[in-house]
Amino acid sequence: MTPDEAPAWRRLSPLPLDRLAPLPALAGHLDRPEAGRRLAQADATRTPPDDVLAELRSLGVAAVYHPDTATAVHVNALNAVLARHSGSLAITLGVNALALLPLYIAGTPAQRDRAGAVLGGGGSAAMLLTEPAHGSNLARTATRAAPDGDGWRLTGEKHLINGGRRHELLVTLARVDGGEDLGLFLAERDGSVDALPAWRTLPAAAADISGVRLDGTPAQPVGAPGDGAAVLRLTLALSRGGIGSLASGAASGALAQAVAYARERDVYGEPIVHLGAIAEHLFRATALDLLVAAAAVKATFLINTLGPAAAHATAVAKYACCRLAEEAVTEGRTVLGSRALVEEFGYAARVRDVLLYGVFDGTSHILLDQLQWRLERFAAGPTRGDDGYRVLAEAYANGPRPLVHVARLRVRPFAPNPALRAATLATTTARPAVGALATLLRRLFDLVARARQSGRWAADQAWRFAAAAVLAEVEALLAAVELVDPRARALVCLPGRAGEVDEAALGYALGWRGVVLSAQVDDLAADLAGSDPDGAVGRDDPRAAFAGERAPARSVLRRWLTSMPADQERPGPPRSPAGAPASAPDRSTRRPGPPADRSPAGASR
Repeated sequence: MTPDEAPAWRRLSPLPLDRLAPLPALAGHLDRPEAGRRLAQADATRTPPDDVLAELRSLGVAAVYHPDTATAVHVNALNAVLARHSGSLAITLGVNALALLPLYIAGTPAQRDRAGAVLGGGGSAAMLLTEPAHGSNLARTATRAAPDGDGWRLTGEKHLINGGRRHELLVTLARVDGGEDLGLFLAERDGSVDALPAWRTLPAAAADISGVRLDGTPAQPVGAPGDGAAVLRLTLALSRGGIGSLASGAASGALAQAVAYARERDVYGEPIVHLGAIAEHLFRATALDLLVAAAAVKATFLINTLGPAAAHATAVAKYACCRLAEEAVTEGRTVLGSRALVEEFGYAARVRDVLLYGVFDGTSHILLDQLQWRLERFAAGPTRGDDGYRVLAEAYANGPRPLVHVARLRVRPFAPNPALRAATLATTTARPAVGALATLLRRLFDLVARARQSGRWAADQAWRFAAAAVLAEVEALLAAVELVDPRARALVCLPGRAGEVDEAALGYALGWRGVVLSAQVDDLAADLAGSDPDGAVGRDDPRAAFAGERAPARSVLRRWLTSMPADQERPGPPRSPAGAPASAPDRSTRRPGPPADRSPAGASR
């Protein structure tokens, strides 16, 4: 298949879409031009697309989320289908998966039966996490749960809630009985729940992103009352793979629209697709689309096999897919030029919507905090061992498994060292570019070791995060090699070959992004040398000379940023800056701790 015939997630999936009922019917319905027009109208008027939602329910969309039938493969494949057409539609339906995950992980059969009955009756679920004063730092949650006879009652306000005014089931994070413990509680909308006004968000204009006030709302704990933080960590370890699939759908939708426009738009006597600069933008968008889909598909099938033990793959998918999808949409925007900024041409919604996925279920900084923790261990780990390909082959061979079962698996985290995997792939594929990835990873690990030895690793959060970003994109490249290169496909027991266009897109991705990543590693080395005479790059190297300017500049700029102007009123109680890992104050000098999914923080809802 080519990008003209199917989006990238579908092309790379080991399971054909036609085996994932009811997805073929849902995808076919959304491909109709009339559905697209109504979704665009919903965005233009900032009203939920209720008519399209009703049609999808009549086609059986509730089965994708129902506790008796939900699987990670169905949920994430649908995420990619929905986001290709509309960000508003994608998150309106997709929040059902996030909100119900705690019930799969720790809920009772009665709670899951009740959720199934609500979904079967046309209802939906919402996840109530965010409070504006605390942002990503869910450990500061102020909403309270107080015992009341055999149940509990919730009091507090949540904001920026997907489905806050409309969805019936309310899975809510609250502080237990005024203490330090957090709990997740299942409530239903009744007279004690006030729907607060919607927020006017830049992306997903037609979605109901609003507030909820709880005033003694009856609820039942999901799991033990004080287990909320632990259940939420497991929830996010699963849900972040789904966000990668949303990003994949957004990238594929942008590519399809940009290619169609370039083939039709004739300004100079022939379609602009024949212009070299335009073609290069489309080459890049095609390569990015492939990388995003590969990381998303890999995370999905590892979740389907390992459950929360796939947390490293889902963190990679959440960070890398969202970041690369934004780049893919930007390449398409450059092709459309000014028309990408005009609402009537439709691309403007793609420009807005793709920005949302990077802050769903944890901002990029929270994910980088988790990835830098893992990177440090890769760099300190053994140079030999299991490359993980036996497990990956099993994952790609498995059919969809019930989420209720998968979510409760407790197996050892799956995070084989990427340098070992790259070395195996280099030998298997005989591609010099894959061998270069193995070399790049070894160099990155060496820089991390030098940074740890010099104290830079512990002192400089920005340097750690930049290194972690390189790791995430290398992981996406490795996922694409595994799913597309003919010899690598055989290694993970995938039959046949990928399409000709996908094989070409892989080559372009390796050639382009490999150079970009090499430059980023060079910059990390130069920055390290600029502050450490014994660093990885000599003082006679011009890169180190340029980087040497940064350390004194950072000192002055940090002093300016952290000082309060005399005429500016000091804010109220301290809170974590938006996007910063919330498990500790945002100070680059703190010792890096465990990944963010081990703390209650990690979502922006």
